[in-house]
Amino acid sequence: MLFIFIAKGDAIKTVRIYALLLALFSLSMLIIGFLIYRTNHNLYVEDAKNSVESVLNLTQELISHKKQLALSVALMLSQNEAIKEAYRHEDRHTLFTVINQEIVKTKQYLQMEHMEVQFHTKDAKAWVRSWDYEDYGNELASWRKGVALLHQTQTPLVAIELGKRLNIKALAPIFDRGVFIGSLEVILGFEEIAQNLKNKKIDFVVLMHRDFLEIGSWMKDLEQINDFVVVNSSCPASCHTALYTIATPETLDKGFARIDGMLFGFTPLFDIESKPIGYVGVWFDESLLKDSLLLRATLAPHPQSMHTKMLMPSSQTTQEVLIR
Repeated sequence: MLFIFIAKGDAIKTVRIYALLLALFSLSMLIIGFLIYRTNHNLYVEDAKNSVESVLNLTQELISHKKQLALSVALMLSQNEAIKEAYRHEDRHTLFTVINQEIVKTKQYLQMEHMEVQFHTKDAKAWVRSWDYEDYGNELASWRKGVALLHQTQTPLVAIELGKRLNIKALAPIFDRGVFIGSLEVILGFEEIAQNLKNKKIDFVVLMHRDFLEIGSWMKDLEQINDFVVVNSSCPASCHTALYTIATPETLDKGFARIDGMLFGFTPLFDIESKPIGYVGVWFDESLLKDSLLLRATLAPHPQSMHTKMLMPSSQTTQEVLIR
């Protein structure tokens, strides 16, 4: 009987040992499985962040390309003899007619949909606007930083600048026989950038801090999301719905969010004085991560060097161009 009792006790101990080993093995598998899941999850999130950063970089590339394009058009128009002739005779009507003809030709040649041009007098007052003949004479230098800088330096420049609207503005001086007679600005919006990205299934938005509406008076009727104004009209109602829960200080500062199968990325937007004015945002469906070529492809030609030399029409010498 004692032998049977000992044998039964050994069997129970053996079963307990095997049960304990099985439990430890199962626990180890669970821990390993959890660690593998966490590692894969972290790798996926890191890949998602890198993809969002790639899209943001490509978006900045598109914006830089538009800046270069605007600057090239501004420099071309500043050398137009018909424009100079209108300045010589102080003929607003002729200038209005000439510039609208030039805009049509330029848009056709460059395959652009949106472009506006404004001319300034030599004392920095609005003189002719391509979109509104009747509105002129406003003093600009006190509140338009780009106009003030151009008239101080008589040097071409381009930047995302806040006026009555927030958009890309390229400014160039106009010289007549070496004498500064005025200036012009070529104005481009963000709609074509948004369309280029939309063609790649990427949504795009420009958000301006609501505090700047005092200056940007023409934007007061635009949609507002939390503390921001949606600058680009290409952002539809669904865009606003998606952004209401995303456009918070925490998410915008972090620059990345992943919600409901969508990836969001944001980068700060600075004005001509390198002061923060808002954010550029992009977002797209996570399914696009499967197509890595899409997220790494160049959406526009690489812009020229961001610090270039341009030929001025009067003195035939090179001057530095400011690109902000």
